[in-house]
Formats: sequence, structure tokens, C-alpha cells
Amino acid sequence: IDLRNPANVKSLLRRVGIEVPDTRAWRLEQLRDDHPVVDALLVWRKADRMSTTFGYAWLDEHVGSDQRLRGSWSAADGAAGRMTATAGLHNLPAELRPSIVAEDGYVFVRSDLGQIEPRILASVSGDQDLAHATQDNDMYAPVAQRLDVEREVAKVAVLGAMYGQTTGHGAVALQGLESAYPVAMQYLRTADTAAQGGNDLRTYGGRLIRMRVGDANEMSDRDARSRAAARGRYGRNAMVQGAAAELFKTWAVLVRARTIELGARVVLCLHDELLVHTPADQADRTAQVVDDCLQEAAFRWAPQASRSSVRFVTDTSIVSRWSDAK
Repeated sequence: IDLRNPANVKSLLRRVGIEVPDTRAWRLEQLRDDHPVVDALLVWRKADRMSTTFGYAWLDEHVGSDQRLRGSWSAADGAAGRMTATAGLHNLPAELRPSIVAEDGYVFVRSDLGQIEPRILASVSGDQDLAHATQDNDMYAPVAQRLDVEREVAKVAVLGAMYGQTTGHGAVALQGLESAYPVAMQYLRTADTAAQGGNDLRTYGGRLIRMRVGDANEMSDRDARSRAAARGRYGRNAMVQGAAAELFKTWAVLVRARTIELGARVVLCLHDELLVHTPADQADRTAQVVDDCLQEAAFRWAPQASRSSVRFVTDTSIVSRWSDAK
């Protein structure tokens, strides 16, 4: 049986009493518990995709004789200005992360920015009430308390505000955000309105976010409104994501400069995460420097009015394998 052939897969499933119109993953996911063969098929598909993308050809191309994985980096890709990389450095499957191991006598200091987007929003908007929530290690907890909702609902609402979500689980709590954090919400609304109108935006750090508008005469009113709404959602999120990227890169540059004397090197920048390769006997000191650099980065980057009011935090750990980081 060729498991890559949909007709063969349908025949296989039919043998165990399962009839399906097609073999799309989402459909099979719904049937995972109906028969062990469905689960086995989905597990095989995932492994097959992984071996195709990260198989021997990938190893030969990207892993050198020194056993180091290397890729090409872009320091500012896309409207948000996030760092991106090739060779799977930004999408390495969790199953392969155990293979990323520190050299003998070294460890990794892995540090991830905590709840960075809402903290960035508090900073760039100047909303002192939202800034007050950042003093908590889990800023969604005080937001939930203020909105009188469950923490998860508050989290969905805050993220929904930054992504332009108006329906769903946190939609009702969004109304509470308007009254509890009006300055932050107005900041997002201003970006949304400007983007809908086709106006270019600039992040706090000055990165230009272009809003390309098609010829309205070539589309229906419905399509024009839909595209305008999409630009609005894109604009409000890019203003936050872009500022977050600016803070992250300031942090990464400082970590690189401040840890050189410890014999440490930044070996990976992944979204909001830094992975630093450091001598084992300097691990604790390196971890402290990494955390200190975030506070320095915030002071250097953040608007003056929010430097002392917005707290940025990291989840930092010392591990031998990348997969050991929680």
C-alpha cells in the first residue's frame, strides 16, 4: 500500500470499516480515536513530512563537518521586522530539538521574553493602567481581575485586541478592555483606522509599514470593505509586532556584546527567544547578564514615559539540550 496515494489510503481505511470522502488531515484527525490505524497513519504522515524536509539531503546541505547547523539570516524580514532564518532554524520540529546539544564543557542559557506583546503595547501606547499590570510576572492575572473574567478569557481578549479579533471567546471581554485600558485601545484603534484608509504606518522605532491599496474601481464594495478591514487588523498588529522586534534585537545585540568576555556566544535568535552557548562554569553569570541586558535594552529602547513603569520579564533556564528548556 502506498500511503502517499489517497486512493490506497481510502482502501486501507475501508478494510477497517471507515468510509471517508477524502483523506485530508483535518478529516482524519476527527477519526483518530475510531481505529488504531488512523492514529498510526497520522503519526506516519508527520514523520514522513519531517524526513522529507529534514532528512539526509537537509543534513548534507546545512550541517557542517563540525556538526554545527547553519543557515542564512535576515535581520528584518516582513512588515514587522522580525528576524528570520533558513535551514529550518525557525521551524525545527520539537522531535529534532534533542539533537541540539551543547559542546563538552558548555551549556545553553535559553531565555524567552515573557508576554512580550502586551508589555510592548503598554510601553508604546503609554497606558499607565496597563503598565501597572506588567509589574506582575503574569500580567494577564491582574487584567483578568480588573475585567472580572477568567485569566484565559482576559488573555484571549488582549491578544484579540492586538490582532483585530472582534468575535469569539474573548469578544465580550474586549468591551471591558475599552473602559479599563482606553489609552492602549485607542493606540490600536488609531493604527487600525489609518491602515484601513491606506495610510502607511511607522513603528515606535521608525520602521515603515507600507499599506498597499488596490484600485477600488476594480473591486466590489464588499471586497473593498473586506480588504480595508484586513489592512486594519494587519496595521494594529504590525505596530505591536514591529516594536517587539525592535526591543528583541536591541536585547540580542547587548547580550552578544556583554557576554563575549564570558566566552559565550548567541547561537540562535528564535522569535522572542535567545539561545546562548556558554562555558558551564560561567552559566549562572551568563544567565544573569542575559536578564540584565533585557532591562538595559528596555531602558535604551522604550519611550521615556514608560521606562520606569513597564516591566519586561524573561523565562531563563540553563540546559544541556535545547529540548530541555521549558
